[in-house]
Amino acid sequence: MKAQAISISKGVAEIIESDIPEPRRSEVLVETKACGICMGDVYAFQGKLPGGRVMGHEGVGIVAKTGEDIRNVKPGERVTTLGGPAFAQFYRTDCRNIARIPDDVEDLALWISEPAACAVNGIKRSAIQIGDKVCIIGCGYMGLLLLQSIPKAIVDCLVAVDLLNERLDLAMKFGADHAVNPREVKAVEEVRRILGGEADIVIEASGAPGALYLATDLLKPSGKLVIFGRHVVDETVPTEKWHVKGLTILNTSPASSPDFNKDFHDAVKLLEKRVFDQNLLMTHRFPYRDAMAAFRVASDKPADYIKGVITF
Repeated sequence: MKAQAISISKGVAEIIESDIPEPRRSEVLVETKACGICMGDVYAFQGKLPGGRVMGHEGVGIVAKTGEDIRNVKPGERVTTLGGPAFAQFYRTDCRNIARIPDDVEDLALWISEPAACAVNGIKRSAIQIGDKVCIIGCGYMGLLLLQSIPKAIVDCLVAVDLLNERLDLAMKFGADHAVNPREVKAVEEVRRILGGEADIVIEASGAPGALYLATDLLKPSGKLVIFGRHVVDETVPTEKWHVKGLTILNTSPASSPDFNKDFHDAVKLLEKRVFDQNLLMTHRFPYRDAMAAFRVASDKPADYIKGVITF
């Protein structure tokens, strides 16, 4: 039996036919209802990462079939998942990578949870301490998820930095104490003025070229630079300043997690507690047949774009 899927390659997002996979003993077959567009998917569309295949790892849907060993979910239940490829009408994933969506949830796309798991890992690895002065650079989708999950009750001050005031407004809504736009002020001077000095921790969540230099300049000696954003194109970094300042440099990609599956389930718990609120973040939705339009928009990133979702 065949189904449809989206294959991504440089400049192309095309609808193809694919086989509906049969779940193995410990797997679940999911009928996709929505899948978030990750920047990794966009980079494949832009030709910066390998493509030529069905991608998507931010899926939500309905259990269609289960392997013979499955006990935690049953057909007909709505689930959020890790894994994929979920840019397809059906995909399978291991039962450990599945969590049920509460019955009272109407909009399944708001329960896309893999990005939230990335944020959970980033916060765990950042090890924010009581009294820390924290700055986050980049208030796009991932930056705003991070900002939502920062333990604000314990930090001394939380400053958000972004080039778009609309995103800074959201950062303030989600708990930032101050917002700084480098297009309007000298960012380093303004952040230092706000903090009364330099930051203990800077989380670089933009992945933008040069952002690591700004992060370095904002940090105090012996401070902590948390690299969360994906710098898909190699770039030079200020290793001499890192050395002289004695900075701790952390790479908090999902691969750094000792147990990303636990991060996923922890993220789902935070969704249940409404720590993560994605209502204002899911700005663009596209039916899967409009995949080309979806990836063009996600690649161009208009000012009102925060997160794109493909629906099935």
